Amino acid sequence: MIQNPELKFEIKRKAVHAGITGTFAPLIVLGITDTPLARALGMGLYSLFLTLFVLLELSLRTGSNWRIPFASRAYKIMANPYELENQTMLGGVFICLSGLLAVSFLNLHAALVGIMVLSYADSAASIFGKAFPNHSISYNSRKHWEGTLAFAAMSFAVTFFVLSFVPVTLPKQLAISLIVALVTALAESLPVTYYYDNFTVPLSAALLTQILIIA
Repeated sequence: MIQNPELKFEIKRKAVHAGITGTFAPLIVLGITDTPLARALGMGLYSLFLTLFVLLELSLRTGSNWRIPFASRAYKIMANPYELENQTMLGGVFICLSGLLAVSFLNLHAALVGIMVLSYADSAASIFGKAFPNHSISYNSRKHWEGTLAFAAMSFAVTFFVLSFVPVTLPKQLAISLIVALVTALAESLPVTYYYDNFTVPLSAALLTQILIIA
């Protein structure tokens, strides 16, 4: 039984985050494969969610208290203490914006790597960092090596999984997964404002995957 209330809250928050952003995208891409229909559907969904979260952000910044379908409920469940204190949901805006850019301009399997790295690896980092906060990172005291290692392991796993649906050799699949895991774990550990990594991490993972697949 988990006694730490902060950890219990983080597990609940990240479970919802991973379930929403990390489930429908794989279903679209792996179910329809890399086709114009899958790309159009992905772009449509991300455009819709981006619009909802932008409206929510405007509502929070102006104190308008608009009831935005889905987004208002997501804010109550998924907002972290920083977001609640500062009345912002830019994290959700950047998640949707990065997803929209990835599915619009990149190979859909590469885009899927970025989406799943953000959904699952970021969630693993947050949970393990709070569960085992034993070794702070020297250049970013807000984060811990335990979380970064969990991020790298999950990033490797989801990248390897997605590449199983791409015609690459096993050695190349392992190499790409390892490189993506190391680069994105480093990027996630950097001392940037929390919501910016919702933009930089998925796009760097997706772009790097596409480059390495072609190489």
